[in-house]
Amino acid sequence: MSRSQNPVLVQSGTLWETIQAVSKDLQGAGIEHFRLEAERLIAYALEMSRVDLFMDRERRLGSDDEERIRSLIDRRMQGEPLQYITGLAEFMSLPFAVDPRVLIPRPETETLVEAVVGRFSRKDPVVLCDIGVGSGAVAVSLARNLPESVVLGVDVSQSALDLAGENAVRNDVVGRVVFRRADVRIEPFDGWELAPFDAVVSNPPYVSQEEWGKLPVEIREHEPRVALCDEGDGLTFFRLIARKSGGVLKPGGWLFLETGDSQGRKVMAILEESGYEGLEILPDLGGIGRVVKGQKGISLTERRNHSRETS
Repeated sequence: MSRSQNPVLVQSGTLWETIQAVSKDLQGAGIEHFRLEAERLIAYALEMSRVDLFMDRERRLGSDDEERIRSLIDRRMQGEPLQYITGLAEFMSLPFAVDPRVLIPRPETETLVEAVVGRFSRKDPVVLCDIGVGSGAVAVSLARNLPESVVLGVDVSQSALDLAGENAVRNDVVGRVVFRRADVRIEPFDGWELAPFDAVVSNPPYVSQEEWGKLPVEIREHEPRVALCDEGDGLTFFRLIARKSGGVLKPGGWLFLETGDSQGRKVMAILEESGYEGLEILPDLGGIGRVVKGQKGISLTERRNHSRETS
């Protein structure tokens, strides 16, 4: 991305002219979705909806309007993500407050939520665990889409948990999403509230230390490294979660993991080593293997006990 110090000057144009000018400026800065981002930035600056921008396209801007728009465009052209500027991201058609405390939820991660939702019925009273809850996008979306569920959201960062709690309120799932601060690298899972779980879900840090420097500057300089990079080979948390989750899953419980673009088969092998069965790699909308799922292996004794409980 270009790091221009001189964002477009709006100069008392109409809204329509301003959208065109800002779009051109963002395009020149190398921003992929320049028109969409121009509309969102201008709508945010003027406290309008995107629909209102077009309904009022001949409105002429005042100097205060121009100054607010200039300020936001300057921030965007310096590489600050749009979602951090507006303080809002959309995920699974739900609104989430975001800021530099948390990773910005990506569309690919919707594949993770959809995989879990597709496994259970809306009427199932399931208990789920989201490891690395961040903004709460996954945990809150699961609670909204599985209305009889209860979700435990775990994160090492208290500031992330605070924001996730705000998003639980925003999306009306308070009481069905419970938060716990824990460092999964050093703490056991078996003491967690709500265990055992029907499923453990995670979008863990899976960028390797080597790959970190190759990420776009927009990501490296603004999003929390701890939420993206495992400071190892990119597989650290997959090994850890696969090894520890078996102890907190119900007999036949499921593990769902989001993976990097080329990690699917490696993560599948890790789950297989840990005794998971029915392994499958699920693609995202771009056809890239994005989610690995597996079912906890059930011993003969566990099968008998589970049969007695459900009979």
